[in-house]
Amino acid sequence: MTGDGTWWRQSAGELSTALAAGETTAAALLDGVLDRINRLNPDINAIVLIDETGARRAAEASDARRRAGAALGPLDGLPLTIKDNIYVGGLPATWGSALYGDFTPPGDDLPVARLRAAGAVIVGKTNTPEFAMLPVTENKLFGVTRNPWDLSLTPGGSSGGAVASVAAGLTPLAIGTDAGGSIRRPASYAGVAGIRPTTGRVARDLGFPAIAQDFQAIGPMARSVGDLILALSCIARPSASDRLSLAFPPFDMNRAAFSGPNGKAVIRFVPRAGSGPVEAAVGDSMRRAADTFADLGHDVAEADAPYDPEEIDRIWALMIGVGMGRVVQDVEDWETKVDDGIRGVIERASEVSAGDYLRTLDRIQELRADFARWMTGVDAMLTPASATLPWPIERRFPETVDGAPAGPRAAAAFATFVNAVGHPAISIPGDPSPTALPIGVQLVGRFGHDEDLLALALEFEAAKPWHDRWPTLALA
Repeated sequence: MTGDGTWWRQSAGELSTALAAGETTAAALLDGVLDRINRLNPDINAIVLIDETGARRAAEASDARRRAGAALGPLDGLPLTIKDNIYVGGLPATWGSALYGDFTPPGDDLPVARLRAAGAVIVGKTNTPEFAMLPVTENKLFGVTRNPWDLSLTPGGSSGGAVASVAAGLTPLAIGTDAGGSIRRPASYAGVAGIRPTTGRVARDLGFPAIAQDFQAIGPMARSVGDLILALSCIARPSASDRLSLAFPPFDMNRAAFSGPNGKAVIRFVPRAGSGPVEAAVGDSMRRAADTFADLGHDVAEADAPYDPEEIDRIWALMIGVGMGRVVQDVEDWETKVDDGIRGVIERASEVSAGDYLRTLDRIQELRADFARWMTGVDAMLTPASATLPWPIERRFPETVDGAPAGPRAAAAFATFVNAVGHPAISIPGDPSPTALPIGVQLVGRFGHDEDLLALALEFEAAKPWHDRWPTLALA
């Protein structure tokens, strides 16, 4: 599998099978990964730190376990990356900020520790914008990350480095975070799959200060839905160190079950969010996705968005402005050290009163109750993962959407609401645009029912295969 240089076309699950069968070794896989990183990463700047020493030590330990018949499980020996806002003990964690340029965390965050315990080989860290709070992936420390499908376009943010690495075949798996669409939107732009689990499903115990309360969740990105399941089977388990996680059973695909007759799902298709524009190619792809689910026998009906995107934008701006203000408040001359756009958000939020902040938290609780009621008897909401296609790298956001002027949050019209309510959501590749750019289909599920979304995604993936769609850069 590695001898002909095509290992990178294989899913993590397929590579796991090859390792178990003795068709390749963890060390050989790592050699292939490092070679591809050396050749392709300079073009996209997805991986900003490579831990060759640690990765080789982990790969050799994995191979020794397999020789002894003591493999730790399906992740043993598989290479992956971690986003640079997640703690990995012994490696820098910069959060994309010069404020943390010399910071090394005291240990692994719990999902990382669980991946290590399962034998995964951590190759390095992927790029993220400062504080993981911009819709593109660029920062003063490491520069800009480019989209493998077109180097003149962005892969989005803030998990842009993660999706770019997977889309280019540098590693089969990447672990990132999603606080406002940061997994799902980049996954859409890069043509990979990514899931934002239910708040609390992936327990945590170490990390940077929360900027947007409990909006952020850790989740995987991969080139198949099966690989997302493989990763979540390891990291989505309860822990006493994160009390919210104790409300959920361990991740188990056998729990998947739908509400409709004959075991079919009830899906509500939401093609627009309020009056916000949607690119025509995106809208067409979503219509075909809805038709596909209907052809599979599911109950699909169109519905209006159960939220006001403008209200969500206001909540988001207040939350992240106050949150980032907390991070920089004790840093001397922070204004000269952070991204100009982030400085502006912090300065605007400095006028927010404690009462306004608490009233915002109250409103979030109301939104959560309202959406839970809307989802009664519904298994999934189907929407675009993003209202737009990826846009030119030199811009922070698309200036127009479907010919209409667009603001900074227009592309996120379907994304951030999910974080506010805390529900699980997945982006999987749908039909691409007429120019072959990727487009992501988003499914939003009931709270705690991550397995249901993945079961639907598996069906869609089987009906609309996408694994053979690779950017030209990956084929070089």
